[in-house]
Amino acid sequence: MSTMNMRPGLELLRRAPTLHQIADSWGKIELKLETDDTRYWITTEGLPEKSTVAPINFVIGYVTVEKRSAQGNWDLSAVYSPDAWKLSQGFDYCQMLYRELRELNVRLEKNFSWQLKKEIEELWAELQRTNRAVLALSEKVAAATQ
Repeated sequence: MSTMNMRPGLELLRRAPTLHQIADSWGKIELKLETDDTRYWITTEGLPEKSTVAPINFVIGYVTVEKRSAQGNWDLSAVYSPDAWKLSQGFDYCQMLYRELRELNVRLEKNFSWQLKKEIEELWAELQRTNRAVLALSEKVAAATQ
């Protein structure tokens, strides 16, 4: 199967050692993972739910993502609720499946085999299941933001 960068899972982030932390009157966010171009923070102390009292990245369990700019600075990219984070992982997984499906179809066109045809059918079924799960989760995330 082809490789691609998927966002790390929430449990992985929660269990990862803290590389750095920022604590203030709103709560505490902890840097859990840093790559060459992305930093992943998780809020460990703060508000139990969104509020106008504090920035959204101080809601417990939310993931804050920073990206390295062309100038080398870290810029806030996005803040995700736990469900929105799972949804973004679902999108990553769908993209990985689509990429693999394209690769298998190219191989099938070049050299037909029943085994390859079976792999494509299994991959297609997985993609359909994943799309249904992503749709259900996207509806849940949309309902939570209203």
